[in-house]
Amino acid sequence: MDDAYDYANARLRAMKSRLLTRSDYAALLDEPTIEGVIARLTQTAYQPSIEAALITTTGWECVSLGLRRHFAETLARITRFFEGAPQRLWKILIGHWEAFNVKTILRGQALTIPADEILDILIPAGDLGEPDLRRLTQQTSVRATVDLLATWNHPYARALLEALPRYAEHRDLALLELALDRARYVAAFKELAQVEDSDANVVKQALRGEIDATNLLTVIRLSEWGSSAARFAERYGTRAPAALLLRGGSRMTDKLLAYQDIPALDQLMREMHDTDFGDALTRGQARYNETHTLTAFEDEIEAHLTRKHLALFYRDPLSIAIAAAYLTALVNEIRNLRVIGRGKAAGWQREQIEKELRLWQN
Repeated sequence: MDDAYDYANARLRAMKSRLLTRSDYAALLDEPTIEGVIARLTQTAYQPSIEAALITTTGWECVSLGLRRHFAETLARITRFFEGAPQRLWKILIGHWEAFNVKTILRGQALTIPADEILDILIPAGDLGEPDLRRLTQQTSVRATVDLLATWNHPYARALLEALPRYAEHRDLALLELALDRARYVAAFKELAQVEDSDANVVKQALRGEIDATNLLTVIRLSEWGSSAARFAERYGTRAPAALLLRGGSRMTDKLLAYQDIPALDQLMREMHDTDFGDALTRGQARYNETHTLTAFEDEIEAHLTRKHLALFYRDPLSIAIAAAYLTALVNEIRNLRVIGRGKAAGWQREQIEKELRLWQN
């Protein structure tokens, strides 16, 4: 099976060499305006997508559109690198973005955001191409969108249809998002069981990390809301947070599923200290004690997963690990560029922007 990765990983290593360096970030930070950032990006691998975006937009909108186009085109390009089992593994990895698209459309429609504005946020990936996404955004309600997915026999449709009555009762979009996530991971693990490739375990571990992180953040949010236990029990008929958790994670998820009541935040920190996320939680709690915002935990947990996935660059050079690591590096880079673009457009000081960047040595 190693031969299946020769061509793809040679291309990916070449693409990795074109990721931005610390000196590139320094040059972007030195630019005094968003227009300067745009000009600098046209000297990088982002040139085609930024120049295409300049035809119709300027300023932050140009940067945002250009970054989305670059990401979508890169995902499609990498998909073409693979065939057979490796391509199936790659599609499971990028399945996150198809779920992201459906969630974004449902959120936008629940908030009555115009279709064009929803479409501008989406990242064409997976089985839903741009024409499909356009049709979905043009539906007049959450129900109509789910019905359209059902007519297409989309893998998420059945779970969303089953969750619709509770959504209609409570108008709680989290119920639909949970149903979607559960459907995604069930389908992904089922697909992995059918893939005859030793690299399936790399993808399985990546998915388990995503599930652990999602569950941990869910319980942190529940713990942080002082009176949430009573409201939670009223809504879900139980005090156990498992009602909102995903299955399929590691030992940490097993510990979270075992709670019969929502733990206090301090208790949760103590009891999760010996898990893979222990150090991230320690850093997150230190920041939370200063800021009292949950983004402290979100940032540290996301950063932990990023570092873990980037380490896959140093695994078997003839495996799906290189693609998984590159995907993480690209997502992180685009996150950094969005921080810089938004910061410059808003007139932040360099130090403010730099503090928000997540840099690594490529």
